[in-house]
Amino acid sequence: MIYRILMVVLCFAGSVFSQDLKDISHWKVSLSKTGAKPGEQIEIVFSADINKNWKLYSSDFKGDIGPLPTEFAFNANNAYQLVGEIRAVKPLKAVDPTWDKAYTYFTDKAEFRQTIRVAKAGGKVSGTIKGLLCSNEDGLCVPFKESFEVH
Repeated sequence: MIYRILMVVLCFAGSVFSQDLKDISHWKVSLSKTGAKPGEQIEIVFSADINKNWKLYSSDFKGDIGPLPTEFAFNANNAYQLVGEIRAVKPLKAVDPTWDKAYTYFTDKAEFRQTIRVAKAGGKVSGTIKGLLCSNEDGLCVPFKESFEVH
């Protein structure tokens, strides 16, 4: 009986918590140019609106200090090739007091860009964004994983 009550409470808490996670950040993924021809280089623009009093860790530091960097995984297909690494656009910088190492993060808005070379017109780019959002008020950190697709 206690096991059943515990399971109901955990399921309820999980559904409430996941609803709150969707309200913390909102992602938009777009292409810098539509109708690109094979051989052209364009950028995939990842932008996030982040709720007040929350921060999103950036992608341009090593995850060996506690905060987990945002990661972008791209599903391979023959419509495009990645050119270089993902770039964080103007992140803020701080030093972790525990590890005495620098990390980067965003508040309010975040932007990341990935250059691709179009190999086939009309193709799609898809994948996942995985990262960590942390509250500046109570220190609560919430991992997230979100899928994306652009044409």
